[in-house]
Amino acid sequence: MNKEGANENQTGWLDYASIHEAANDGAINLKQDIRLVGEMPKVGVKRFFELVDEGKVDPTSIDWMVCHYSSHYFRDEIFRLMQLGGMTIPADKWFTNLYTKGNTGAASIYIMLEELLNEGHLKPGEKVLCMVPESGRFQTSYMLLTVVGTGNMTATEYMERQPEAPHLDFDNANLVQSHLVRQLVNVWIDFEQKLAHVPIIHKLYRGKFTLEDYMLLMENIRQQVIDGSQWIARAASYISIENIDLRSMFIAHARDEHRDFQILERNYVAVGGNLVDIQSGEKNIGSEALSAYLFQRASRENPVDLMGAMWIIEGLGCRMARYWGEAIRDQLGLNDDQVSFLLYHSDSDEKHFERLEAGIQHPMLTMEIAERIIKTAKTTARLYLLQLEELGNI
Repeated sequence: MNKEGANENQTGWLDYASIHEAANDGAINLKQDIRLVGEMPKVGVKRFFELVDEGKVDPTSIDWMVCHYSSHYFRDEIFRLMQLGGMTIPADKWFTNLYTKGNTGAASIYIMLEELLNEGHLKPGEKVLCMVPESGRFQTSYMLLTVVGTGNMTATEYMERQPEAPHLDFDNANLVQSHLVRQLVNVWIDFEQKLAHVPIIHKLYRGKFTLEDYMLLMENIRQQVIDGSQWIARAASYISIENIDLRSMFIAHARDEHRDFQILERNYVAVGGNLVDIQSGEKNIGSEALSAYLFQRASRENPVDLMGAMWIIEGLGCRMARYWGEAIRDQLGLNDDQVSFLLYHSDSDEKHFERLEAGIQHPMLTMEIAERIIKTAKTTARLYLLQLEELGNI
């Protein structure tokens, strides 16, 4: 409707003789009138009071209030108006993910309900009141839901842990070492937080992991596991004779890992997979990117910055491998020998970390080298996430 030029007899664009006349007169405007957005809380709260008066909603019986609002400002205004009207729902019963997910628009109510359910908040018999505003036409819809089922509403306890970086020993008095470890810890915390939201890991943490998921995971990481010892060995060959102790460290690391892929293959066959299938698999696009990056870094002179890559990859072994292995075993009813690749890496990668600590404490470490290690850790973390995000995408 053209608020500026419409006469009293015209209420909208349909009242014009043609759509062209309506458009020319400004009666068709697909832009939101920001000046009116502040009216939305009034529209929603007014309807809430009407529902209470009609006996359709009893505020005292509501266990969860799930309300979409795009900014904290609107939350405060809704509370204020409810309190002015003498009836409200206590703040501790309101559920939102605005501060963790942001404004997800039309999908918001579905995302909030999914989180409310799958994070184990709901109990059978509870009442959930949903308030869904729509600021294009300025309307608000309500849904009153009742939780059904028995017991805890999640299949298993939510497994995600608070992010915690693997431990590294270093000289606190050394400013370069302190800076390096502090930054590596920051990289790890960010990596682990994002890791929990990768679909395959998210399913595992929610107790929804399947045998097909496990087989797909093994198929996709096998090629990268084979490449692991190869890029480490190549890096060793490019380390100068002046740093022969570091070269020896890289060689020992490559020696330890060069047959790990065979454990993975045995696990795959043990859960019903065909050996030929996993051996003939291709890298997914994330694995291609990760492998290409690591071989490129390994082919440079003195590629000691690859300690940053080891921090991420070996850190997964130390911090996550056993946790994931036991979760997969328990959710799928498997035996230890069917998840032995993950269980083994939990122990072996702790030994690899001792070598990483030796590298971080090496006399050749400078601030410039430390910054290169940090950047390589950041890049490896992102590409490892990409590998897990792109399972099956070859």
